[in-house]
Amino acid sequence: MTLAGLQRWLLAALTFALPVVVPGVARAHGVQGRAETPIPNEVFVIAAGVVLVVSFVGLAFGWSRPVLATVPWRRLPRGVERVILAAPTIWIGRGLVLAGFLFVVATAAFGSTRIGANPAPLIVFVVWWVGLVPISAIFGNVWRELNPWATIARLIRVPATRADRQLPAWVGYWPAAAVLLAFAWFELVYPTPASPRMIAVLILLYTAVTLIGMWRWGIEQWLDQGEAFSVYTGLLALLSPVELRGTGSDRQLGLRPPFVAATRIRVRPGLVGLIAVLIATVTYDGLSASGLWKRRDVIASERLIDLGLSDLWAGVLIGTFGLLGSLAAFALLYEGFSALSGRLAGWRGTSNGRMAVAFLHSLVPIALAYFVAHYLTLFVFQSQDLIRLVSDPLGSGADYLGTSDHRIDFQLVSANAIWITQVAAIVAGHVIALAMAHDRALELERGRGEALRSQAPMLILMVFLTVAGLWSLSAGMAA
Repeated sequence: MTLAGLQRWLLAALTFALPVVVPGVARAHGVQGRAETPIPNEVFVIAAGVVLVVSFVGLAFGWSRPVLATVPWRRLPRGVERVILAAPTIWIGRGLVLAGFLFVVATAAFGSTRIGANPAPLIVFVVWWVGLVPISAIFGNVWRELNPWATIARLIRVPATRADRQLPAWVGYWPAAAVLLAFAWFELVYPTPASPRMIAVLILLYTAVTLIGMWRWGIEQWLDQGEAFSVYTGLLALLSPVELRGTGSDRQLGLRPPFVAATRIRVRPGLVGLIAVLIATVTYDGLSASGLWKRRDVIASERLIDLGLSDLWAGVLIGTFGLLGSLAAFALLYEGFSALSGRLAGWRGTSNGRMAVAFLHSLVPIALAYFVAHYLTLFVFQSQDLIRLVSDPLGSGADYLGTSDHRIDFQLVSANAIWITQVAAIVAGHVIALAMAHDRALELERGRGEALRSQAPMLILMVFLTVAGLWSLSAGMAA
C-alpha cells in the first residue's frame, strides 16, 4: 500500500466512523444531574477526534527516530534521598498504613451494618482504591513499599526472597489479573458490595492467601506478580516522574520525565489481560449506569426470571455477562488492531511473536485516563464523608472528633470544571498513548514508511476508544 493510498483509506475510515459515533455521545449531560457545559458536548467529542488526527500528523512528521527507549534519570540530592529512604521514615509509613488497615478490618468486622454508618466501605472503594491512582502516578509505587501485607510478613520473619522457589514462567501476571477482575466484579456486579461483614471476610481471606504466597515464594516475588494491588500500582508508577533504583542498601531515588518509563514495562504472560481488566472494567462501570444498558438489563432479566431465576441472580448473571463481555471485547479489539498494524507494516511479529505486546505499554496512560475521568467525582465528593464517619467509626452514636454533623459539599468543584478535567484526561491519555505507539513503531521499522503505515490502525483505535470512553462516561453521568 502506498502512502497516498493509506491516506485515502484513513480519510475514508474517519469520514465514516466519526458521524456514526458522535451523535450517540452528543446527548451527554454533566455530573450530579444535568449540568450544561460552556461548549456543546458534540464539540468535545469532535475535538477529541481532531486532536488525535492532528497528533498523528504531528508525530508522523515530528520525529523520525525513537526517542523514548532511553529514559533519562537524575538522582535527587543526597540529603533528600537519605531522609526519604531512611529506615525510620519507611517504617513509620508502614506502621501508619498497617494501623489504617487494622482500623478498616476492625470497623468492617465489628462496626455498624447500617448503610452509610460504617467507614470501611468508603475507605476501601473510594479513599484507598481510587486514591491509589494519583499517589502511584505522581509519587511512584509507594503502595509496594508500605504494603500492609508485606509489613505483616516482615514482622513475622517471612524471607524477602526464595532463591530455591520460583513461580513458574507461565504464571506471569495472571494471579493479579484474576484478583483485580474479582475485585471489580464484587464492586460493580455483586448486589451488596458495601456490606461491612462481607468486606471483613474478604480482607481476611485475601490476607491469608497473600501471606501464604509470600511465605512460599518470598515477599518480593509475590509483590512482583501475585499481590494484585502492588502489581497494579507498579504499572501506574511507570507513568510517575519518581523512580527508585537499586535494592537493599544500594537504593537510589531520582526523577525522570513522566510517562516515558512505560516503555520499559516488564513483559510477562497475562500482561495484556491485566491491562485489559483495568480499562474494560472502568468502561463497564460507565456503561452499566447508562439508560441504554439499563433498558436491555431489564429485558434480559425478565427473560431469565421467566426461566425460573430469582430477581437477584438474574441481575448478577446479566452483570457478570456484561463485565466479561466488556473485557473480551476490549482484548479482541486491541489484539486485532495490533495485528493489523503489523500486517500493514509488513512485520512478522516481535521477538515473542505477538504484535500486541509491542504496543502494550501504550495502554497504560489510557488506563490512567479512564480511571481519573470516571472516578474523579466519586473521590472528590464521597471522600468528604470520611470526616463524618471517623468521628463514630463503630456507628454507636459517638462523636469523638466533633464532626458527626459534617456534610458533603457538592459545590466544592463546579460541574464545568469536572467535565473539562474528565474530557482532558481521556484525550490526553490517548494522545500520549499514540505518541508511545509511534515511537515503538520507529523502533521496529525498516523504513519510515513502515512506521507511518503501522500507525493508521492505532490511530483508528485511539479515536474509537476516545469516543467510546467519552460516551461511557457521559451516558453514566446522564443516568
